[in-house]
Formats: sequence, structure tokens, C-alpha cells
Amino acid sequence: MTVQILLISNDQTIQRAFSAACNALNVDIRIARTLNAPEATVEQSDLVICSGDDFAAVRKRTPRTCTLLYGTSADSQRAIDAIKKGAIDFVVTPINAEHLVTQLESAIRVSHDIRVPAVYEKPSKRRREVDQIVGQSPAMQEMYKSIGLIAPREINVLITGESGTGKELVARAILHHSPRRAKQFLAVNCAAIPETLLESELFGHEKGAFTGADHRRIGKFEQCDSGTLFLDEIGDIPLPTQAKMLRVLQDQSFQRLGGSQTITCDVRIIAATHQPLEQLIGERKFRQDLFYRLNVATIHVPPLREREVDAVLLAHYFVERFRTEIDTQVRAFAPETLRVLLRYRWPGNVRELENAIKAALVMARGPVLRPEFLPDSIRLNSEAIGPTTPVEATHSPAASDPLSALAQQLLNSPASHGKVHADAVKQIEAAVIRAALNRHRGKVAPAARQLGISRTTLRKKMDQLGISITAA
Repeated sequence: MTVQILLISNDQTIQRAFSAACNALNVDIRIARTLNAPEATVEQSDLVICSGDDFAAVRKRTPRTCTLLYGTSADSQRAIDAIKKGAIDFVVTPINAEHLVTQLESAIRVSHDIRVPAVYEKPSKRRREVDQIVGQSPAMQEMYKSIGLIAPREINVLITGESGTGKELVARAILHHSPRRAKQFLAVNCAAIPETLLESELFGHEKGAFTGADHRRIGKFEQCDSGTLFLDEIGDIPLPTQAKMLRVLQDQSFQRLGGSQTITCDVRIIAATHQPLEQLIGERKFRQDLFYRLNVATIHVPPLREREVDAVLLAHYFVERFRTEIDTQVRAFAPETLRVLLRYRWPGNVRELENAIKAALVMARGPVLRPEFLPDSIRLNSEAIGPTTPVEATHSPAASDPLSALAQQLLNSPASHGKVHADAVKQIEAAVIRAALNRHRGKVAPAARQLGISRTTLRKKMDQLGISITAA
């Protein structure tokens, strides 16, 4: 079945990009410079591609038509709102030709499958942005789309990701775009509350329930009735408390600690964890039935090392955010500083970057943030990956260390010509994986945890690198 595609744009660059993508997919496209042009036959189109400015008018004319939006703004608000209002996808300009073909192919497939009226929400008045999520990388764009799809629906959400990636910001973004945004929102860090007090914190207690309980306490579930409860580090909840939480999720009812009265509540749960819950289930530390109740929808927050140039965007954001507070004259970054930020792996993710920029602003002198103002732990570890200039490489005191020796060996090897970087990464990665497996006596699960990757990823890399398990 052929698909009728209409592009509304007077931008020749955008016209060429979409025409090339349609040509690669062997489909026809009709172009109209404006929505009022005679060629803009929206009603006869299966897929309409337009800007956010034209989206409302297109939707008003044909609410059943699939719509693909494009726009120069890559901020989270624009992408999330586009999906909330019914758009299939959001194409960020300037357009990546290869990525566009994939997005367009997916949109065409959806346009074939959809044969029922789409349900659209009435656009709410623009609110002050409370979810300061910064990032324009493809990984973040995918996350924004997930937020837009999940937020309006009354389902529980599980947010996964490493520590410091900003899982609570994602939870607040979900709240901000949900029907409960005007209701109560409470956050509980399950790892920060002693096990003996966590049940009381969540469900409350009656007077005399335990030693020191000299008055009735209303727990977070009861306080949050008709609102949203964010449970951070859900993997740290002890098993007895997990059983009680399961009942709340199943029946929306519970009893205070030491009480007999059944209390009902209507609470949406957004949970977050940096731990692999599937592994905790295998270790009998987390209930499988509770996992299924929480894992109705999942959003993964990518680590900063997988977000391309987002470290630079975040660095600029933090400078603007803290400049007045710290009373600094910094207005720009030296090119060398940006190279350091991009080379560093950021094991502490966005939280580590935020603290690094704050520390650098304290030490900075003048309007330009130079590398020497950054904490030594970041500057030196970044330089270890590769020197900034050939002069530094020649005179570096670390020229005799193993990494430098490996670099020289590969640079001098004819067999590695044209793939020095790939060979270096492969050798270093193999060495680290072998060391982790040796440390944990060949056990994949703890080695994967220390490496910060899943067991599936570790086994795949072991196969690719020819590494076998030998227990010590």
C-alpha cells in the first residue's frame, strides 16, 4: 500500500533532506511551502510533516492524520510536548540524514498501522519549566519521547540509570507533564532511611506502635493521596516492606504500623534504581511480583559518557546557573577545557560534572574557564587518555607508562595503520575485563557490576574479545 506524504516547509534545506530520505525509502513526497498553499492537501495525506507552528492547524483539520514534526529547538519541553499532543516523532534540525531515514521509515510504518482516531489532549497553558533536563544527544531525544508517551498515562513508572544521571529530574518531568501535576509530589530516598524506620516513613504508625512512638504519624502514602510518590533507590527496600508495598500497588490500601484500620489511597508510583533489579530477584533480595507491578513502563537515563557533546551543554548550563551565586566573572570556556570535558569519562555522571564546574568557578580567575581551574582528579584522568598537543606528548613525564607504551606500539605498527584508536580501545577494554573477572574469581555478575555494565553486555564483549572464564 502506497503512502501519501506531505511536507509543509519553505526551507529548501529541509525540503532537500526529506526528499532525499523519501528517495532512499522509494516513496513519493509532496511539498507545500505553506499550509494554505494549493498543494497542502492535508486531508488526503497519510503522513504530514510540518513545524510545531503548523501542528495545531494540521491537527484541527485532520485529527486522524499521523504527523511528524521538525524544529530547530532540541530542548526537552518541545520534544515532550510534541509527543504528548499526538505527533509520531520529533526531528531535530539541523537534520542528520541517516537518522532521518530511520525516523521517517518508522513514521510511515505507524501511519499504515493506525486506523482509529488518535486521542489528543487539550494543550495546557505553558507552565514555568521545572524539569531542568539538559541534553540534545540522540539518547536524550529518545528519553524525551518516552517521557512524552508515559507521563499522561496513569501507570507506574520505573526509572533506571547510574547514580548521578538525574533520575529525580526525570521523575519531576513525568509529574510536570502528567494529569497529577497540580497534586502532591513527595520524594523518598529509600537508601537513606534506616530499615527500622522506612516502613513507618512510608505507611505511618499509630501511637505506641513501638518504643518512642509517642504520637500517630501519617506516612508518605497517606500524605500523597491523589498525588505522585517518587521512591528513589527502590532496590534498597527490605523484603518485609516490599510485601506491604505490593499490597498498596494491588489494592491501593494499607494499614499503619501498629494499627488495624485499613486506609485507602490513590497514589501514582515513580520508582528509580541504579541497581539491576532482575539480578536482585535472582539473589532473592527483591520480590519478582513487586518488580512487575513497578515495571509497567520503564525509562532509562543514559550515562553522561554515552551522551556525546551533552557534557559541554551541561557545563555551560551550570556556569549560567552558579555564576551569580559564586560571584565569578567566567563567561566562556577555553577550547582546551572543552576537550578535557569531552575526554573525561564522568563515572559520577551529571552530579560529578556539576560539582566539578562549581569547584572550577571558585578557583577561576578572569572571564575564561581554563583547564587548570578544573579539579585535578578530572584534568589528570582526562589527560591520561591522550595528550592535548604533540608538544605535551613529547615532554610528558608519563611517556614511559604502560598506556603511553601501548600508544607508541600501535602508532609504530603497520598492521594498526588506520585503526590505531579501535585497536587501543579493544586492548584496554580486554585488559580491564580480564582484571575484573580475575578479581571476582570468574563470576560474571559482580564483575559486571564493578564495570558498570549489564551481564548480557559483559558476556557479549567477552565473546567479541575472545575472553573465557577461568576461576581462581
